[in-house]
Amino acid sequence: MVIGYWNLFGYCVLVIGNLKSMRIQRLVILGILKEGPKHGYQVKKIIQKEMGIFSEFEMQSIYYPLSKMEEQGLVKKKEIKGENNLNKYTYHITPRGEKEFFELCRQIFLSQRQPFVELDVALYFLPFLDKKKILPLLRLRLWFLEKVKRWLFEKEKEHKDTPKNLTLLLKHHFKLASAEREFLQDMIAAIKNGEIK
Repeated sequence: MVIGYWNLFGYCVLVIGNLKSMRIQRLVILGILKEGPKHGYQVKKIIQKEMGIFSEFEMQSIYYPLSKMEEQGLVKKKEIKGENNLNKYTYHITPRGEKEFFELCRQIFLSQRQPFVELDVALYFLPFLDKKKILPLLRLRLWFLEKVKRWLFEKEKEHKDTPKNLTLLLKHHFKLASAEREFLQDMIAAIKNGEIK
């Protein structure tokens, strides 16, 4: 029964995850274009460089979502003559895109969904795992989280002169890593004490 339920749950997580990632993708692109017009390549570079600090958000191709958003009237493409008669395009957010950007932010701020943590999936199956093999993995994860916390702390020091929202993002992730580390310590203790069969 557990496996059947889990298959249905996994399918729902996959579908919701895909819808959520499309929503986030639109929000990110529109937000970057709110700073001003950009080439598709510039949008992708900003996503890789700046969003990577606090998100696993990645894009294989930027031009497909930009094309879809253009069809929906959220962005507008402007052609610019480049060197050697090669045309380049810049993308601008439209008034409709501005409304969509605010709506997507509103939905996220008001969302009552629990954050989904991959660790929870493994935790669900913990009774079926060899505890002697799991303990070293959990200790390794603790070490990794400590490394992440140090990195976030250093990033926060480096970004003292950045906008407050970015330093708050770093603090948010520092607190998340701290909470997960504390949880893992409790889980390791429960396994060692034989509380999890």
